[in-house]
Amino acid sequence: MRHKKYMSSGGLAFSEKKDMQKLAKQAAKGWHLQDFAFMGYRLVRGEPKQVQYMIDYRTIDEAEEQEYLDMFEHAGWTFVCGSYGMYIFEAPIDAAPIYTDVDTKQDKLKRSASFIPKLALVSTVLTLISFWIYYVTDSWIAAIVCLLLFILAVLSIWMTATFYYRSLKLIRKGED
Repeated sequence: MRHKKYMSSGGLAFSEKKDMQKLAKQAAKGWHLQDFAFMGYRLVRGEPKQVQYMIDYRTIDEAEEQEYLDMFEHAGWTFVCGSYGMYIFEAPIDAAPIYTDVDTKQDKLKRSASFIPKLALVSTVLTLISFWIYYVTDSWIAAIVCLLLFILAVLSIWMTATFYYRSLKLIRKGED
């Protein structure tokens, strides 16, 4: 019997809530989140339990990290794993959610998307520069670089639009 498995992510920019729900369903089947993996999560076999998961985005230094984790622990949320400013917590089903009002949800959304518009701008500019280099040199290497940058630009623009849409939806309807 396997003791570890991989679960793909729908992309936190696009399906954060669905990912957390999928993780909760896996925990009910006895598969518990262990860590982030490339484009997904690593799960380990354990006893089935009813929990909920929540992700938070925070850039903090090591000196502040323990205080940050203690704050969530005090609210009934247990730290599971973290990577690059993303922290996933679990709590019993009946635990109060961390983000309950529009303002705190909006703040979380802004923190999660803070670098995406910058990435979109930089990748778009680099795509245009690489296209110009390709046009001038007619090099296959420049064509490959241009294509890769174009893909990165399209994805980052798509993520920016998704975060903008989620932000508008949150303001209008109070839900993410």
